[in-house]
Amino acid sequence: MVRLADLEEWERDHLLAKDALPLGPPIHKKLSKPLRETRLALISTAGLHDRDDAVFALADATYRVIEGDKEADELMLSHSSSNFDRAGFQEDVNLVFPIDRMRELEAQGKIGSLASMHFSFMGAGLLPEAYEKTVRDMARLLRQDGVDAVFILPVCPNCTRASAAIAYYLESEGIASTGISLVREITEAMKPPRMLWTSFPFGYPLGKPGDSAFQHQVIEAALALLQRDDLPVLEDFPLDVPFTAEAPACAISLARPEIDATSWRARLKNEILLMTPWYNRSMKRRGRSMVGVCDASIDEITERLADWLDAPDGDLPDLTWFKYAMEDVKAFYSEAMIAEPGDYPPGYIMARFWNETAFGAALKQYHAHFDAHDELRPFARVIAPREAVQGSTGHYAVADNGEMIVQTGKRQTQKEGPSHDG
Repeated sequence: MVRLADLEEWERDHLLAKDALPLGPPIHKKLSKPLRETRLALISTAGLHDRDDAVFALADATYRVIEGDKEADELMLSHSSSNFDRAGFQEDVNLVFPIDRMRELEAQGKIGSLASMHFSFMGAGLLPEAYEKTVRDMARLLRQDGVDAVFILPVCPNCTRASAAIAYYLESEGIASTGISLVREITEAMKPPRMLWTSFPFGYPLGKPGDSAFQHQVIEAALALLQRDDLPVLEDFPLDVPFTAEAPACAISLARPEIDATSWRARLKNEILLMTPWYNRSMKRRGRSMVGVCDASIDEITERLADWLDAPDGDLPDLTWFKYAMEDVKAFYSEAMIAEPGDYPPGYIMARFWNETAFGAALKQYHAHFDAHDELRPFARVIAPREAVQGSTGHYAVADNGEMIVQTGKRQTQKEGPSHDG
């Protein structure tokens, strides 16, 4: 990720349309103890949860509790946004939920202790105010656990806005916060107390999967902001992600799909057969999978999605089921692709899925249909990322009263709030 001025015009216009002004007067909770005595909790806006937990809905302001002794590899992701690369998370959960890195800091005595529970939100599809009630409820639990401060990590543009809102409400409840910003201009506008801006791609808030030393540099730079008094502070992280410049050669042969070559059912089923050995290889190497959000198998998902594609005058899939089915398909493909050798750059897996696979072409067909109908257009943004359709996918958001609105780049309301010097 870079500054807005460096983005494609459609991406820049989309981000500038987000309502992102301060939620109220500045609220700052000063940390009264050194980091080595501070009790910390992690907060993710990546839509993480246990496999047995309820998945996140399309516009969902609730949180999921992640137990402090949870192994990172046991977590699932059911985020609504399609506009971030999930491959990094699938390779290394610590990239977006650095529980192992935090345990290392605790063992080294650089932080006092870790909370007995951490929290996850789904930072997409909602205006910032929609998080107030659940964040204040979470603050009560954090206080009961003796937590002094939290570290907040986003994965997508709207997540950066949600992170600022979470920080604002937590500070008003007397809990200090720091975190990562992936869109500097949004954080500048909302003015949360402490954020570290990183020039990393969406989906990579700590830089590079598997690089614990680099992740520690980012984390410790963000935690150092907890000692600052000159608030609000938005610090720039000075390093870029150390990725190779070129993508690896493609080991999986995926010819660009021909739309009229055969039925969608045949094309999709044939492609799944080709991908399955690589998916199994990935499972064997990593010992885990993000597939399983939907209640249907990949083969069943393929059949049901192909039904409408081959007969578009028929009924569309149930939208809730469709969301979770898409998550499983995307996870299946990206996990198969990362089984290849090499050090691929951010966005490589996502670009291959959307530009080289039959399933990517199929989901673009769904996106085009949804985008052409007013009542379905808000859901179109969940299907394909802006990069895939080369344009904005709509400026819709859900307000705190549940109403769907179109954002204009301005706040709908201005709320008053007390200052908290702690």
